[in-house]
Amino acid sequence: MFKIEYLLDLLSGCLTQEGYTSIVGSIASMVRQHQWKKNIIVSGNQDTNWSNDDINELAQQFFEWIITHNKLKYIEKVPYEYLSYYFTQMFISFVATRIKEEQQKIGISYQKCEELVKAVCNESYNVMIINCKDYISNGISSSDTILSDLSDITRFLPHYSVKPTTKHYKPLIKMVIDDIMSDVKDLVPLDLLLATVFQLLDQTALHDSLPDNITLAEEIDDENKYDSYIKVILEGLTKVDAQIMIEYIFENSGKSSLSELSTKYGIPKSTLSKKIIDFKNKIFTTYMPENESDGECFIKKLAYSLDEMAN
Repeated sequence: MFKIEYLLDLLSGCLTQEGYTSIVGSIASMVRQHQWKKNIIVSGNQDTNWSNDDINELAQQFFEWIITHNKLKYIEKVPYEYLSYYFTQMFISFVATRIKEEQQKIGISYQKCEELVKAVCNESYNVMIINCKDYISNGISSSDTILSDLSDITRFLPHYSVKPTTKHYKPLIKMVIDDIMSDVKDLVPLDLLLATVFQLLDQTALHDSLPDNITLAEEIDDENKYDSYIKVILEGLTKVDAQIMIEYIFENSGKSSLSELSTKYGIPKSTLSKKIIDFKNKIFTTYMPENESDGECFIKKLAYSLDEMAN
């Protein structure tokens, strides 16, 4: 998470070497946490081993992206306490944009398809090893006959479109495998299943340019997706706790100070400070927004839920 004091230096154009090092360190932590590949900064580079120079390059590209896309236009409207979270959203949005650009170029590689096919088979099907070779069974039949051709089955199946807006490929791969295996009574060699799945994927849409007005924000269409995360964040909070968080974190104007809240609720200032820090950390570690719009929707839903809890 970016430290607020260094973000203020960045915004004022007075970023020190110490501040730059801190921001780069935060970026490096997120890269390690999510195990992003270097194709974020170098197209086609699938390596996950980042050098210091790579991290610095990523930071420079992030700063350039902020300026180019005018991301600081409404920065003065962002509450001070929310500034660190807001910049984290911007960074995640930047990374998501770069990943999406790479997906449009390469789609699902054969290697990635193999990884997902194996994962789905291990989770949903019986995997048997015969003569050092993997075979897949749907568990419906006890037949030990090995199927050598899936063409009779696949000729009745459609090609499955991989869209530029597709974020997660695993559900799509599972759908293809389920459709294939639903009519199979024999053992299917894993390599045959893999080749068949890959052939059924239609990735032509990834090579078409998206209209300029399509953004990641348009993919956010289900606010209910936040419910489970918010439930975790609010767990253990009292009605008074909820009111405190609203007054200290989410009030845009006339925000109460720790001293004022301590007096108002009869809670020691040190205890109050710990409550707030723990709550903010819980937010940051429970839900990582996909982009800025997603983060804004999430925060609004969280503030609304806190308000309901407080009343």
